Amino acid sequence: MRVRWKVLRVVVAMGVMAASAGTRAESHSGRVAYLRYCANCHGPEGRGDGPDAATLAQPPRDLRAGVLQRYSVEELVDRVLRGQPLPLASDPERRAALEKQGGEILEHLRRLARAQWPQVERGWALYLGRCVECHGFYGEPPAKLPAGVRPPRDLSDRSWQRAVSDADLLLAVRHGRAGMPALVPQLREEEARALVAFVRLLSPGFRAYQAKCASCHGDDGRGVRAAPGEVTKLPQVRFDRGYFRGRPEARMREQILHMLQEKEPVMPHFGAILDRRTVQGIIEYLKQEP
Repeated sequence: MRVRWKVLRVVVAMGVMAASAGTRAESHSGRVAYLRYCANCHGPEGRGDGPDAATLAQPPRDLRAGVLQRYSVEELVDRVLRGQPLPLASDPERRAALEKQGGEILEHLRRLARAQWPQVERGWALYLGRCVECHGFYGEPPAKLPAGVRPPRDLSDRSWQRAVSDADLLLAVRHGRAGMPALVPQLREEEARALVAFVRLLSPGFRAYQAKCASCHGDDGRGVRAAPGEVTKLPQVRFDRGYFRGRPEARMREQILHMLQEKEPVMPHFGAILDRRTVQGIIEYLKQEP
């Protein structure tokens, strides 16, 4: 028992060192930005083994295999911001039914429209710094857990989400509960509330939206602005409360399904989402020894 708790404290300490909770700098640090935008395909250490890698016929590039050394930081930043999108062939045998996925995305959009985004944004950064090693990028525990850690709960499970109250979640993230140690150092109450606000978005629809929609519609569903000189026409729709007023359910499902059928999966480029400073932080983080 002592060994297990010691391991857990080491894991928590690693998260604390990786991100300074509650600061604006945290959400723009290279590691946190990489985990948020890149690691779902390229993996937590850039090895091409992220949780979405198995859905692609061609695996994502192993970023530790020399590509980072062949180019300067500035060249790599330009590739991320301005490069030609790379087609990613999906594996038909592994694709989920589009009708089901469309329904999951619509459910996520309804929650997104009600979310207080600045609070969610802060909670997302806290989650990536303090929770992702055990709970995964989308709330689903990764196949490989830190030594000594028992498989945690799947936070994206909608039946669990419906059964647990915000009060229970606040208690768990601040003080721990059976099978989960308290976060050390303890979160302040406002930090805990931000973390809970983000956890409430975790779902299969969140995962699908991030993979297929967020690069054009924004993480918050309010859309993204084209970068200077960008000629790509970006969607103007905003998934806020007004979007859902008077729109028939069947029509919204039809539109989402059409998008899923027509959209070819590509590696997104982030000129409309990230600034040069953030991308440079990602590249410099990746150039460090894992």
